[in-house]
Amino acid sequence: MRVCACALACSLLLPLGLSANEEPDFSGIYVQTLPKPRPRQGKASPPSRLRVVQNGRVLEATFTVEGKTTANTYYLDGTYNSTPGGASRRDRAKVTGHTLLIDSTIRAPQADTTLHMKQRWQLSRDRRRLIIRTTVSAASERVTGFPLGSWEKVYRRQ
Repeated sequence: MRVCACALACSLLLPLGLSANEEPDFSGIYVQTLPKPRPRQGKASPPSRLRVVQNGRVLEATFTVEGKTTANTYYLDGTYNSTPGGASRRDRAKVTGHTLLIDSTIRAPQADTTLHMKQRWQLSRDRRRLIIRTTVSAASERVTGFPLGSWEKVYRRQ
């Protein structure tokens, strides 16, 4: 009787989300959910889009915000990867349970400082929403032109 109840509980819970040993697959195309603009607030900017391709231990995220596209590749085993460019970037990503944690160090030469960014990606139980919580801090207090602080963005799967 005890085994039967346990098997029944497992069969009912598995469709709700991921099994205990299964890692999340973030692959998909998402559109940011924006709050409705208030009167006199003006026209809201278009929502950002996110395309995620996850193959095994590699995740490629392509963000499109106001027509500008940024692509990042993350290795999900915790190894560092570097992105050359105007602002050199070093990322470390790993999956912990059902959460993707991304820790980035960004050298911003125009601001003569280093930014530290932490992201926490989580899928809703039904896998239709992706919530990304971001915190950005800077080594120097005199940073301008970069958003500092914490925020959350919610994306809806298309």
